Amino acid sequence: MKKFGILFLAVFGLFMINACDEDLLDVTETFEFSEEFVVDANVASYANSQLIDLAEDVDLIDDYGNKIKEVVITKADFWLKDLAEIEGQKLESGSLYVSNPDGTGKTAIILMGEYVLADLVDTPTALSLEQAGVEKLDDLASNPPHRFMLHYEANFSEAPLDFTVVFDFEAKMVANPLN
Repeated sequence: MKKFGILFLAVFGLFMINACDEDLLDVTETFEFSEEFVVDANVASYANSQLIDLAEDVDLIDDYGNKIKEVVITKADFWLKDLAEIEGQKLESGSLYVSNPDGTGKTAIILMGEYVLADLVDTPTALSLEQAGVEKLDDLASNPPHRFMLHYEANFSEAPLDFTVVFDFEAKMVANPLN
């Protein structure tokens, strides 16, 4: 009988240790955010940067704040709107970089090849993600103040340039409300 009591206490103890595991209380949510760059230039190249504040732009990030354990970017698309079309005008190459809020530590998150601009109007197009950039963005998005800069740089077949490029991101957030 004594052996059964000890075995019961051991099993009960293991159960209690696992029940108190903080990971059991983790909350996982998915969210989306978009950033737009208004491209208006009389030359065939474009570069611009924007400071992104996810806590201000995404309620979920604001709600969990410093309780966030990680943010992971899972998908990125881009598309155009408001195109003043020049027939056959192309994006020859482009890049989206992420950096610290002060602009330092710029790392590529997306590298784009050639696209016909008219084909991108209102047509979200999946993009491949660069791992080093994803990791940097994940880190900056996960930690307060949840701010980073995005830098869009691109070269086009001809000018003028007159459209808005939209980058849509999907992400997963893991937070522990008790932290």
